[in-house]
Amino acid sequence: MNPLLGGVLFRDTFSTSEMRNIFHEEAFITKFLEVEAALARAEAKHGIVPADCAEAITEKASLNHLDLEQVAANVAEIGLFSMSIIEAWKEDLGAAGEYVHWGASTQDISDTIIVLQLQEAYECIIRDALSIRDQLVELAGTYRDVPMVGRTQFMNGPPITFGHKAATWVDEIDRHICRLDNLAERLFVVHLSGASGTLSAIEDNGVQIVDSFADELGLNAPRTSWTATRDRFAELLNVFAMIAGLLSRMSREILFLNRPEIDELDETIPGNTLGSSTNPHKQNPVFSQLNVGLARLVRSHADTMNELMEPMGDRDRSAWYAEFAIIPTSCCYLGRMLKNTKENLSGLEIHQDTMEQNLQEAGSLVMSEAIMIALAEHVGRQTAHSVVHDNAMQAIETGRDLRDCLLADDRVTEHLSENRIESLTDPTAYTGLSEVLVDSVLESLNSRSSNS
Repeated sequence: MNPLLGGVLFRDTFSTSEMRNIFHEEAFITKFLEVEAALARAEAKHGIVPADCAEAITEKASLNHLDLEQVAANVAEIGLFSMSIIEAWKEDLGAAGEYVHWGASTQDISDTIIVLQLQEAYECIIRDALSIRDQLVELAGTYRDVPMVGRTQFMNGPPITFGHKAATWVDEIDRHICRLDNLAERLFVVHLSGASGTLSAIEDNGVQIVDSFADELGLNAPRTSWTATRDRFAELLNVFAMIAGLLSRMSREILFLNRPEIDELDETIPGNTLGSSTNPHKQNPVFSQLNVGLARLVRSHADTMNELMEPMGDRDRSAWYAEFAIIPTSCCYLGRMLKNTKENLSGLEIHQDTMEQNLQEAGSLVMSEAIMIALAEHVGRQTAHSVVHDNAMQAIETGRDLRDCLLADDRVTEHLSENRIESLTDPTAYTGLSEVLVDSVLESLNSRSSNS
């Protein structure tokens, strides 16, 4: 834990106030009290806890009935956070305190707390992902037929449209939203299985109590213990890593197209912000740079969570406790990435004229595929590739336009007229099915929205 990241200098670089509130220590302790109260109510339904005690525990399940300084003193003395809270809480509970934590393990309670916190974080993440999808849909539709240079393997390639580029972002974030939807049923479950995962302390009504416990908290009931099976959290963090990968890919593209020598778009620059302490003229693209760095952190936490899927035996604190560090921070990092992306897209300036200008300046070399395919109809694909490659290399070496080289090559002019070559080297006329593919993505979304 880096305390610097919680201070005023960097907290809004690595998280959001919304996520910090969800995972704040007092929020965790409040959830602890609420989960223990829900357990008491569930057990009261099955005669394990007296009804009046369950009622008293519920009435006092708030920080107003807990001395946090005493909790801190208890932690310093006994270490275990669950008993540190319970011992301090018991002072205000009286006789009802003897029924707190009945049949549960510390991990049962903490896993359930994390699930409840994740439920809140999940709603924020889904909300922001849907908002970003809407922003990208607008980009894809608005710039559906605006041509630009296609760039493959760091070199100029055949033209695309900016709308098509945005549509690939729409399509991917939509899949990630579907992944989040699909994992919810598996993720949002209570945990109650006892010391070794067998419900031995409440075996007479154990399964029924788990069901009642889940009902009290509005969660699902697991089929069995998940003390040593951590796939639920691993699945979530790996989906987070994929979402972060998309947001980073978008950010890298924005950074590239924002470069002054390309100038096809401008990243949003928040008002009154300073980009550099040494270069007064600079307005650095902060949102995108931060997102690329945050994505690395999200992915590293997913990797760590994958390692934590291998606890020893039926409970292993060396694996379980590490989750307290990586799950909340993963949510904080991704929450910040989503907010950065929303703000960036809201003010992103698209330079349509520059896109078309750069495409023209790229020259006819980016049309080599179109020429090859046209020539291939007469001489075969491999021969056509060789002929066009020869001319392209000549154009690069001599600085001539590929069009002029082709017009001087009998192997080409024997089959393609001057007018045909002229039309084949017009980059604005060779965007393939960009518009059709954009429409396909947007129509698919509209169709599902109308059927939902």
